[in-house]
Amino acid sequence: MFILRIVGLWILILGFIALVYDGTKTMANDGNISITSLGGHWTALNEASFKFLENLISTSLHPLVWDPVFQWAFLLPAWFALGLVGSWLYWIGRKRKKIEIFLN
Repeated sequence: MFILRIVGLWILILGFIALVYDGTKTMANDGNISITSLGGHWTALNEASFKFLENLISTSLHPLVWDPVFQWAFLLPAWFALGLVGSWLYWIGRKRKKIEIFLN
């Protein structure tokens, strides 16, 4: 559970970095809102691995799995997608309260 919290926290940090990136890009464009998608960040960092994942999913699963499901997820804003996944992982790995039940 501790590992999930650490991974979730790192993904949340990456989401915050993506939010700051979009914010500074917006300020540099004279206030024109600039939102970078998750796929946009991935292709900017390493386009070959993104194309490899696309080919892997399209050939091993089904082309319809890539097009509506994964492509939709990669079109989400990076800060939103990373924040959602990071929050979910952090919540899954949280410390749970012990429930003590006393029976008479």
